[in-house]
Amino acid sequence: MSTESTKKADSWKAGKTSFTEDGIRMIELEAGSNVIKKLREDWQAFAAAIPPYPGGFEGRGIVICAGGLRYFTCAWINIHVLKKTGCSLPIEVWYTGNEFTPEVIATLTDLGVTCRNANDHSKLPIDGLALKPFAILNTRFKEVLYLDADNICTANPEQLFENETYRQGGTIFWPDIWVTDKNNPIWKIIDASDYDSIEQESGQILINKETCWKELNLCMYFNEQRQYYYTMLLGDKDTFRFAWKALQSPYYMIPKPVAYCGYTNKNDNSFFGLSMAQHDPIGNILFIHRNLLKWDITAPGETIWKEIRQFKADARQKVINGKYINTPNGLGFNVIDVQGEVETLDFRHLLGDLEKECLQILNALRDSPMYGRYLLHTYFCYFKPQYLHNTN
Repeated sequence: MSTESTKKADSWKAGKTSFTEDGIRMIELEAGSNVIKKLREDWQAFAAAIPPYPGGFEGRGIVICAGGLRYFTCAWINIHVLKKTGCSLPIEVWYTGNEFTPEVIATLTDLGVTCRNANDHSKLPIDGLALKPFAILNTRFKEVLYLDADNICTANPEQLFENETYRQGGTIFWPDIWVTDKNNPIWKIIDASDYDSIEQESGQILINKETCWKELNLCMYFNEQRQYYYTMLLGDKDTFRFAWKALQSPYYMIPKPVAYCGYTNKNDNSFFGLSMAQHDPIGNILFIHRNLLKWDITAPGETIWKEIRQFKADARQKVINGKYINTPNGLGFNVIDVQGEVETLDFRHLLGDLEKECLQILNALRDSPMYGRYLLHTYFCYFKPQYLHNTN
């Protein structure tokens, strides 16, 4: 083999991610055959060495990852809304290092929430998105409803644990809006070819660890090898689904497509989708995932949940456009414009004053002295990192 051919076989060079109008997620990725082969052999060797489920976990509970001011703000609203739904499940909030102050921990503890520092459970630092599978693996709960910090429940989610399909298979996943391009090297790496299967949106995951211990550990491995898998899978979100696929394990994906929640832009009548709306197994909206405009940068009294756009049943075409919107102050944000065979629903007709209630919780948090002190702590940590070494 020539030197040039060897270099190509050993190459791994990532480019842009793009989305086609018919809902396919594309990546520009030069992936050499030797790298693909090595990745396949490595995950297979890891999977073969995963020990059996160790036991020691008990009960059901909710896990939220929420380090730092942005995600603490979101989690605070999330937790208060959960309690308003009547949910009685115990809650763990996971963070790393000095992301929480002792005062923040004490305040969450007063709400009945347990705070867990990932650094207390790992000799190596757990960075960013990898905290999600790590927290699920290491929580004290055997059955876990994982929620992103910015994911609001519209009703008591405890019902999910009683779903018969979950009880049989040990997991429920929720759909994203895209499918993975068939030329993505992940298909060769895990030796699968169901190219039309929908991608996963991991803002909510239901898992029985005893049933899915091996799959969950492989998911964690994919996150540890993020320099490869995040490139192919757009971060952590699909590492769960592809871990199950790699092991040829069945999983249950909610059949109703994700909808988008937002408002119609008066300037050009386009739709600004800023939150994902996910459904329960019988098709009712159970989660509003405020993923594109989070609570920490929501202005006082700002409302964005006016409409929900969802695909009609058996829609033949799905046209989805992602836009970046510039604002007068130079700050911008992403929105999703859902087009094609869609129907528009009135948010308040379906979910009442949920957004208003969330804003009231947000305003009360911002008015608290604790929040002001935490904001200052976060500011110092960002602009003066040595500040951390001089605090307790």
